[in-house]
Order: sequence, then C-alpha cells, then structure tokens
Amino acid sequence: MRPYTNNHPDALGNGSLTALFSQRLDITTFGTDADALDCINLSYSPEIFPGGLTSAVPDNATVAVAATTNVITLTVNHRNAAGTFAATSFTITPAAAKVAWSAGAASALSLKDVIDLINEDDAGGTNGAMLRGFRATIAEGGMYDLVVDQTSAGFQAETAKSVLPPATTGSPTSFFKRDMAVWTTDSDFCAFWRLGLPEVKDRGLFKLLDLYGAIGTDTGCTVQVVRDDDEDYVAPTGTWGTDIANHEVVYSVTAANLPAGSGAAANSMEHNPNNASAERGPLVVIVKGDTNAAQTVNLVARMQAVS
Repeated sequence: MRPYTNNHPDALGNGSLTALFSQRLDITTFGTDADALDCINLSYSPEIFPGGLTSAVPDNATVAVAATTNVITLTVNHRNAAGTFAATSFTITPAAAKVAWSAGAASALSLKDVIDLINEDDAGGTNGAMLRGFRATIAEGGMYDLVVDQTSAGFQAETAKSVLPPATTGSPTSFFKRDMAVWTTDSDFCAFWRLGLPEVKDRGLFKLLDLYGAIGTDTGCTVQVVRDDDEDYVAPTGTWGTDIANHEVVYSVTAANLPAGSGAAANSMEHNPNNASAERGPLVVIVKGDTNAAQTVNLVARMQAVS
C-alpha cells in the first residue's frame, strides 16, 4: 500500500504510465493570427544572483516583441537602496547569424538561438547578470530550427507583459507568435504543432496511435510528423528541403489522404498499442501548403504514454 499515492511518480503527467491521451489543434486559416501558437515559454526569478549588484535589486520583469523588426525586449525593473525604480533591458534582434551578448544586445537566426541566448547568465553591460533570472523553453508552436530572421514581419507585435516566476500555478508566460500570413517557407504557409509527454519540450517516450482530421481546400498541402530535439539541432540553411531532411520523419501524408476520423484503415498510424512503436519525443506536426485564406487545419492526435 502506498501511503502517499498522490505524491508517487506514477501520478505525474497522465496519472498512469500507460494512459491514453489526446490533443487537438484547430486553426481557422493559415492567415488567422489569432490562431497562432506561442513559440516560447518564459519565466523570471526576481533574485539577487552571485555577481549581481545589491544596489540594483530586481523586482519584476516584462517581455515585448516589436512590430515589423521582431526585436525581443526583456526588461527587468529593479530598485536601488533608496527604493527608487529603474529598468535594465536586454534585446535580441533577428539576424542572418547568431551573435553573442554584448552590452545587453544579441542576435539570433533560429528559435533555438533565441532560447539559448535567454538562458545565458550574463548579457554584458550594466546589470547584465540580471539576465540569469530568465529561463526560456520551447512552446507548442515552436520548432528549434524555425528561422526568426525569415522575414522582417514574420512575427506578431506584442506589447510588454509581465513574466511570471517559475512554478506559478496555471499557464506559463508565453510569447513569440508567428504572423500566420507572412511567415512562409519554400513559398508555402505552415502550421507547427508540438507534441510531447508531459510537455512539448519533453523527449520522453510515447506512442502516436492516431492522427486525423480535416484540412482545407489546398490539394497541394502535406502533413508531416518529425522529431525535433535540441540535442539533434542542425542550424538552418534557408532551404526547406535541406532543413527538413535533418529531422527523422515519423509520418507523412498528403492532405487529401489524411484520415478523417479515428481508426481509419488507410494512410493511418498503427492503432493497436501492442503493435505501435514507441517514439522518442518531442514530435512536431507540420502542415504545409501553398494557399492562405482557404486553408483550415483541424487535427486530433491520439497518443499513449510508455512506461
């Protein structure tokens, strides 16, 4: 008998090491910004860290994304010994190559570059050590080699919003949404949907038993499922065919042949958990097509946890 069943590891995640679970994605069209998924989860700890300045005590932080330029600004609001407030900002600018922090500024080519830069301990310049209070992880709309310098308006503008501390009850602070009608690759529009257990960044094992739904009127649309781990990251070259070839493909089907419901016999995954292979996550579902307004995406993924 387990005296503290609710605290036992078996109770984490889905409550069972072999539980069935599902996730659903609904996008009105490829061009609907309101349906865009966040690419980054973010937290901030307002603490004085080794090497920090007691004359600048961090109080809270915000994050913002500038219109058109897509520059990410992380701002720490801090107090001096007299209690007077001031602010220190760190900026990450999209560029053709990653550039390390210097005087509170850095540049990134890919989403992984952005996450890695945020997770460093010092941005240089005055109060640069305050950067270490931020921690970033990939969110459900992200892919590590997603190019942030793809276009000058490829991401949506976001006004400054507070960054919650880690372990906060409820949803984490998330940001960096693609502009669905502007961010294109290979002249195509895309939807990225990340699957993981229990979180989208997790590389734990699970079985993808079913992927079904409805795609809009674009006959040239494809649905692919690929593995995307930061340990397997290869810097993007700008060519879709080359970049996607750096990922292990788990499943691929044209939109016309995507199963409409669960348990389909054709063009489907292995539905029987006893026969289905275990996949090492995280996985990314990529829907890619050459039209915009006519392209709706409604998908359901059914999975099983693996002990």
